[in-house]
Amino acid sequence: MRREEFLGRLRSRPAGSHLPSEQTAPDLPSPPGDILSAFREMAAKAGCRVALGSFPELRRTLMEEVGQGSVLRGGEEPVLALSADLAAVPVEEPFAADWGVALADGALARTGSMCFVRRPASPLTATLVPPRIAVLVPTSRIVWDLADYLVDPPEGGSLAIVSGPSRSADIENDLSIGVHGPGDVLVLVWDDGDGVG
Repeated sequence: MRREEFLGRLRSRPAGSHLPSEQTAPDLPSPPGDILSAFREMAAKAGCRVALGSFPELRRTLMEEVGQGSVLRGGEEPVLALSADLAAVPVEEPFAADWGVALADGALARTGSMCFVRRPASPLTATLVPPRIAVLVPTSRIVWDLADYLVDPPEGGSLAIVSGPSRSADIENDLSIGVHGPGDVLVLVWDDGDGVG
């Protein structure tokens, strides 16, 4: 095709004909009636171990899991109460901890993910460095998806979203768990009496 023929074809096309036809956005799944069950199911599918109970029950569960190990605390009041009887390592020595214990700022039922916002009182180190983490999730902080969470996000710095244990795969698709973060995630779902979502 010669240059003039090519340009002639371009000039003869109606304006905007190069654009794709108008498409509508796909329908996204709507929240189920029981967001708590959806969160528990999806967190388990993501590889988390999930326990639901009262605060004293979850405290006993955590003590049994940690045993004689040490914890790096996320720093907020429910975390301090949950892990009060466990040996703690200083924030300056995160690699000495066997477990990290943190309070989720939010939880996403659609993916089973937990949201953490960095603040001086609650560093993200507790969720990223120890080989195992325990995450306290109050039922009032469980929402359907990230869009719902971002309607009223907590104040602070960067946002980290944890969706199960750390997974890495090499070029041959050999999956490794826990290489770039915790290899074991225990989710402690606590009914704080404020309802779900």
